[in-house]
Amino acid sequence: PKANSSRFYRFLMCTHCVGSVLMVFAIVKFCVEHITNLHLFLTGLSLGLGFATIIQKIICLTIYRDNLFELHDTLAHTFAQDYNNVEMKPILMSPFSTFYRPSQVMVGIAWAGMAMYWSVPIVLILVQLSKGESVIKYGLPFPSSFPWPISTNKWVYAGLYIFEVYTSTCLAIFTVAVDSLFGYYIFQISGQLRTLSHRIQNLDSRDNHRKVIIECVSRHQTLTRCQESLERIYGPIVLWLSVASAMVLCALIYQAAHLNPNKAIMVVPYFVVKAGQSLFYGWCGTALSAENDHFREAIYASDWAGSGEKALMTNILIMLIYNKPFVLKACSVTTISVEMFIAISNTAISYYFMLRTLEETK
Repeated sequence: PKANSSRFYRFLMCTHCVGSVLMVFAIVKFCVEHITNLHLFLTGLSLGLGFATIIQKIICLTIYRDNLFELHDTLAHTFAQDYNNVEMKPILMSPFSTFYRPSQVMVGIAWAGMAMYWSVPIVLILVQLSKGESVIKYGLPFPSSFPWPISTNKWVYAGLYIFEVYTSTCLAIFTVAVDSLFGYYIFQISGQLRTLSHRIQNLDSRDNHRKVIIECVSRHQTLTRCQESLERIYGPIVLWLSVASAMVLCALIYQAAHLNPNKAIMVVPYFVVKAGQSLFYGWCGTALSAENDHFREAIYASDWAGSGEKALMTNILIMLIYNKPFVLKACSVTTISVEMFIAISNTAISYYFMLRTLEETK
């Protein structure tokens, strides 16, 4: 995040947001026009919710802009303190690959999915040209409907195609960037919790126990405030994501069940991205809670009870009192954990069977 963004930077953000809004309107128009066709309606709904999610993320990050800067600067400062320590650096960086690899996988799948959506209209046009069709039918990458026809004017079509490629590029970039930023902050907090655990477990008789424990308590309180800021910023995003993902996954399951295998493969990348998003957020929340639990276990394992040193025992008890559990919540509605992903999956499947029941009754 930039504290002093330029006018051009702010103009770009507004352009991205306006483009996503226009795309949502075009998809909503498509859904209204095909409201009697459940398959086409759900196709538009699943993608429309994706673009709506980008708008919601931009709004949330704008509202909590100051909190985001404070969180970013605080974690950068405390992280640098451990990173510049030769002994602590390997421990601090130990969870890096655990968070980095899932982000890279999500980036690859997201761009592969976008490439598939972009290529389908071009392939269809090339097929028509190879067959010598006199009238070419132009299709767009996404199920959208605009107030003007596109089949009669190739320049209008080219403009709309470029517009949809641009908005979908914004969709992919914002999705992977905002989600990866969440994982980055969780990595920073988790790494610092590991360094705190190491310091407590390796307390030496020559160390100033009181000084070390005061530093650990102070750092843990700072990380607690960072966790609260992270919850405040990302709580609305995760809450919206949990609701939208259940609907999108349901729609994608329905589409895949009603398409032949060759066409159903188009649904797979988007399905993996939405399911992976929910799992990634939930897994990050669980990982943070687990690291804090490990820190508490390190406190208990420091042999403070049998040391016989009253000062050490008093300091450890103070640390135990201040060690609050790290449980991320989405607007105090749901806990951000792997259980959230399971709940989303169960909800999506329930919605799908409800749609099947409605179909059978008709």
